[in-house]
Amino acid sequence: MNRSSTQTIIDHLIYQPTRRTRSKRKPIPLASEVKTFDYTYGLLRAKWNRMRLTR
Repeated sequence: MNRSSTQTIIDHLIYQPTRRTRSKRKPIPLASEVKTFDYTYGLLRAKWNRMRLTR
């Protein structure tokens, strides 16, 4: 089978891995640096507000 040179190049490009990004990977932050959002605080605050209003 005689393929064109362009087709041969395209076939080889399919199997080449993608290039890595040039930027460095970000380091994993320490546990003390991670900021979390407390979902239960909003629910508890609403509960406290309801309890305070009924008293």
